[in-house]
Amino acid sequence: MELSAEQVDRPPTEQFVSSRGRVPLIAVTVVIGFTAAAVTFMLSPLLPVLLRDFQLTVGDVAWVFTALLIGSGVSTILLPRLADVLGDRTATALGLVFLAIGAAIPGAVHTYPALLAGASVMGVGAATGQLGVGVLRRHLPGESVRTAVVVTQFAQASGSGVGLVAGGIALSHISMQQFFLSAMGVYLVVAVLAWLVIPSSPRDRTVVFGVGNVVGLVAWLVLLLYGINTAGSEGVTSPKAIGFAVVGLAGAVVWAVLEKRSQAPVFDLALIRSGTVARTMLAGLTIGMAIQSVTFLIPFYVQTPNAVGYGFGYDALSTGLILLPYSVVGAVAGIAGGVIAARTRPLVVAGIGAVCHAVAALVLITSMPGASATSFFVAACVYGVGSGMVGVGLFASMQSCVPQSLTGMGTSMVGIIVTISGALGPAIYSTILQSKSLAAAPGVPAEDRFQICLAVAIVCDVLVAAICLTARRKAAPAS
Repeated sequence: MELSAEQVDRPPTEQFVSSRGRVPLIAVTVVIGFTAAAVTFMLSPLLPVLLRDFQLTVGDVAWVFTALLIGSGVSTILLPRLADVLGDRTATALGLVFLAIGAAIPGAVHTYPALLAGASVMGVGAATGQLGVGVLRRHLPGESVRTAVVVTQFAQASGSGVGLVAGGIALSHISMQQFFLSAMGVYLVVAVLAWLVIPSSPRDRTVVFGVGNVVGLVAWLVLLLYGINTAGSEGVTSPKAIGFAVVGLAGAVVWAVLEKRSQAPVFDLALIRSGTVARTMLAGLTIGMAIQSVTFLIPFYVQTPNAVGYGFGYDALSTGLILLPYSVVGAVAGIAGGVIAARTRPLVVAGIGAVCHAVAALVLITSMPGASATSFFVAACVYGVGSGMVGVGLFASMQSCVPQSLTGMGTSMVGIIVTISGALGPAIYSTILQSKSLAAAPGVPAEDRFQICLAVAIVCDVLVAAICLTARRKAAPAS
């Protein structure tokens, strides 16, 4: 979609709240970001538990996480643009309803297919927390970009911390089904709060959606991921793996060609022409896979019984606790990064975060074989600094380049590119883990497979650091 001058220059549709209404609005935005972020991190420590309960392979359980991330990809396109079209209140409440429905499915039916379906639907609501950027930017007076980004990142980082331990605590008292049903109730309550507190906004009927573009994106991505996952279980020379991967890549090429001709593309090429936007998107395409190394690899390592020669035999709660510094430090780093980003180039903040991310992975690699819990604690803290700064840096960079009327599109562009990269992470990592098992424990990955996965993540981190730290100019403030 080529933006006309009339579209770019049209007045924003903000409706500023009164001074009395600002605190409730910020508070509800924090709660929304908090609860939405808990979804992804809630599942992370539970992945090995799901593997045992449903008797799955590493590749099978990776699909639960991948389904969530693919749904998140749709969410990062759909919800921010719905916020631009239908208003923040409607889009936010709708996202929370998706989260509630997604939790209700595995809560009602305790099967692997139901779990996959529920993860996919929850993913469609996962970007609800990112809507806080648009909510605060449109409804707070003055220069609210920094406030919006920092509040949103802090809420999501805090929510991820609670998500890490909530599943473990809950499962020690209630069943898996009761846990998901409880989550459904929480999301419904937050949906009502969002509808009551967030101001209504005028509808913008000039913005159109390309539903076919979104479907095409999901289709080729699923085919590619299935090919990668099949390579892990059946071998990289498997005709099935090669066939799906080739079809997925061919679909990506066709989708890209059609995207250029579309009147309603997922990515607006007019924005990508900006050097800063291009670097932001390229960094996002690379960092997503590195970030998933934390939430996907660490739970499998620490929950491996130490009788096999490595691992700690942790349960879901202990796994969440060892990852807790990742989210707590990430919340603090996100706030600090927002302050720094306001005084320098946001991409510099993202680049520093990528360097920290690489250092954390290096700590784990050098501590193997026989890594200690202390090594994981230190790495989790450094990972938190990295992830917090990368997140706030990339989103602030994009928001500094797009006009206020396209806040939603800016958010969705960063979100979808990070999600696509992140969805590749579990597929690639599970393929590497399945490539070699312990002789004494078939099905349990050899410890050096984790080192290879972390090395792949380091390569991604270094590329992101190079992309961000070599940026030369600060983007002009958004109009």
